Amino acid sequence: MTLNDFEKDFPQAILQRGKRYYVSGAVQSVEKIAVNTYQADVYGSDLYEVTVELDAAKRVTNISCDCPYDMGAYCKHEAAVLYLLREHIDSFQNTTPKSTNLLQLLEKCSHAQLVEIIQEHARSDKTFADYLRMQLSANADAGSVVSNFKRIVKSYFRGRSFLADVLKAGELLVEKTEQFSSAVKKIHVYAEVIDMLEMSIENQEDSYDFNDEDSWELFHTIEACSSRMEDAVAVVMQGKKENEITTVWNLLLSHWNGDFQIDGEERFFPSLLQFCVFPEYREKLDTLLGSRGAVATAHEKEKMDSQRLLIIQKYGTEAEEQTYLLAHLDNPNFRRRAIELAMQKKRYAEAEQLTLDGISASDSSWWKVMEWCEKLHDIYQLSGETQKLESVCRTLVKNGKTAYYAEWKSLLPVETQADMIEQVLQECSDQAYEYIISCENRSDLLYQFCCKYPQKILVYYEKLKGTPFQKQTEDLYEQWIRDAGEIASSRSAYAELCDRLKKFSVDCDAERAAVIAKDFRFLYHRKPAFMNELTKAGF
Repeated sequence: MTLNDFEKDFPQAILQRGKRYYVSGAVQSVEKIAVNTYQADVYGSDLYEVTVELDAAKRVTNISCDCPYDMGAYCKHEAAVLYLLREHIDSFQNTTPKSTNLLQLLEKCSHAQLVEIIQEHARSDKTFADYLRMQLSANADAGSVVSNFKRIVKSYFRGRSFLADVLKAGELLVEKTEQFSSAVKKIHVYAEVIDMLEMSIENQEDSYDFNDEDSWELFHTIEACSSRMEDAVAVVMQGKKENEITTVWNLLLSHWNGDFQIDGEERFFPSLLQFCVFPEYREKLDTLLGSRGAVATAHEKEKMDSQRLLIIQKYGTEAEEQTYLLAHLDNPNFRRRAIELAMQKKRYAEAEQLTLDGISASDSSWWKVMEWCEKLHDIYQLSGETQKLESVCRTLVKNGKTAYYAEWKSLLPVETQADMIEQVLQECSDQAYEYIISCENRSDLLYQFCCKYPQKILVYYEKLKGTPFQKQTEDLYEQWIRDAGEIASSRSAYAELCDRLKKFSVDCDAERAAVIAKDFRFLYHRKPAFMNELTKAGF
């Protein structure tokens, strides 16, 4: 690819994000560090370094970025730099190193010069100005802290600032809020910020950038505020001042109602739960959950039933919990808890029946049935019912739960063990079949299995060396590498494949590996990242 036509090698989504980064000025600096080699800093959720190598015809011979993106061959930061180079490549000359000590330059400035520089930057960058107000205002009130933070968030969602600005401002908001002496004031700030961030994300749901991985970083700020809010509520509860408790309850309740449609009260319920230490508030919260459950969807009702159980577990009695569980056995989580309680009391027959009923009610869903079978396994182990234990272990093994294979085998009589294993091999899932033939060192069956699933050659090559199937195994191995080269499309996939080719060279045949590498260079010469990984691997 060249600077003039690189778009054809990039996914459209990456190009759009890269173009936005370029237009918004996210490429902070570009330096020509060698002949036809350029290095740039790109400002995203962090500061990333992109390196581009060109040939005399401006073809891209190598490009790399140190960001963690690994969903394709190229990232948005690389696209942004290529857009910039296409427009301005002739203006870049060899320059002084980028590591010029900024601190030394600032120390030479007078106070008046520094103020002028800061004011000029603040006038052109509103996000910077809002951050300065948050940072420098002494004894800032809750309203100013939140309003400055809100402006920074709005600027980000309008594409005028970067995620890193929001995350840094979020850390500062927590730091400033924790300086307030009033726990009630802290709760006000955290509740308002949680609401504002969640609604901002919710409003972006249908926009193109909502699925960008950067947006989810905002939940770190939400979680930090939620945790600090819980701490502040605990302080209010310990103070036992009725007016403060009432104020905070009403405040949290209003936000909880608003949050209900976003993510099911996850942020506010833990704080409200603390009020249940007082019986009157426990009754209020339980009543609210009950009334909501009456009009909720099945998923929402399940979540609210779990919250009601949590109230009982934390502030009720064991008898209350048992009664509640038995009344809600249609919830699998509650059935599991009821079984655990029965097992703790050594009521194994009751635990077994609850589990068998769970199997009957599981709508033949494989994973649910297996989960209940694992619970039966635990019950039979405790009750000492060996025959039932062998039967349920066999069922689990046949369905791919290979962790139970050794235990099942140990429960079999020696004289029938081989026949029982053969029988299970005829009936079991592929996962169980693979595990058993590997454990039993059945090289004939392992080779056949690798023919059916070629990628398995990577797992079982060592086991098949020295067997009558070694030559066929090496051929399978080579074909897998060639097929993987055809479909590889990301930087990590290229690196992994070249490492595998290097291992093939050592384990199998260096000459065959060299031929494969030569073929790769001929077939995929238009993939500079692939060529670079081949070189790094020594081919």
